Order: sequence, then structure tokens, then C-alpha cells
Amino acid sequence: MKKMFRIHALVVVVLVCLFAVEANAQIGTGWTAYSPSFSLQIRGCGASSGLAERRYANMTSAQSQFQGTVTVNSLGGDRINLKQTFQDNIGPWNMIAVKKPGSLYEVEGGNTLASYTIGTAVRINTITNTGTHTTQVYINGSLKETKTGGQGSLYDKFGTYRTSSGKGPVTATWSSIKFWKK
Repeated sequence: MKKMFRIHALVVVVLVCLFAVEANAQIGTGWTAYSPSFSLQIRGCGASSGLAERRYANMTSAQSQFQGTVTVNSLGGDRINLKQTFQDNIGPWNMIAVKKPGSLYEVEGGNTLASYTIGTAVRINTITNTGTHTTQVYINGSLKETKTGGQGSLYDKFGTYRTSSGKGPVTATWSSIKFWKK
């Protein structure tokens, strides 16, 4: 009986350790956590509540990884941008948006990244490599696209604002914002 209890206790410890690793959730290994500065930008159809429309400092490492969990609570409008990788002084390069009837998509080209249900939390990771000029987009840990060609200084931005063909209203909640660099 004691041996069986020890085995069950060991299984519980292993499971707890696995969940603790998953809670970190960055894609890949060798990353170092960091906290870039940010400024709030109020535009479009979103509203600032401390976590809306954050524009982060320009990337200074060769590789940078953004991670955040977003829940679109309501979507009275359509085609609302959630996360962008910007080319400083040029404009957006990678734009992840939500549209009806229920999908996350890349604004440039319109490629569907994942199906989406309003009210559901989704984890978005982007890995930007300034040396190779690429950004990889992961939805809930799965690679969905690789964008190439970003130039100059790059930075991450997230919030709720309409695309050029979109309209509000929208409400969304961002949480678990993390950054890593190599």
C-alpha cells in the first residue's frame, strides 16, 4: 500500500512539474525573459483599460518572442486587429485580426490562422528574428504562418482597433503578456 501511495505521489509531482513548465509556455528553448517598456495609444474602436493598445519599445535583440492571451468578449463590428508587428516609421508588417463568423486571420492576404469563438481565450505567440527578417505566428502553440521581409527597427503592439476595412464595436481582454529574447 505504501509503495502504491509513493507511485501515485510521484505521478502527481511529475504532473505538477509538467503543468508548471506549460504555464511558462514560450515556444522553443534558450529564451531569456525581459520586460520592454511600452506606451498606451488610443485609436480606432478600442478603449484603454491599462492593457489596451500597448506599443512596446523597439526590439534590440536578434530574436524576440511576444506572448499574450486574448479573449474577444464581444464583437459587434467586424475585422478587428488584435496584435501587430510594426516596422518603425514604415507601418504594420504582421497583423493578426478577428472577423465574423469566427476566425483569426492575417490581414495582409487574408489567410485564416485559426477558427475562433467569441468569448474563448486564445494564446498568441510571435517570434521575430531581425537578422532573417521573419516573424512566426503561433496560435495556442501551433505554428500558423511565417512572414518574411520586415525591415528596419521592429516593435510589437497589441490592442483592439479596426482594420482599414473593419468597424467596431469590440471588447477584448488581454492577459499573461510576456516577452523573451535571444
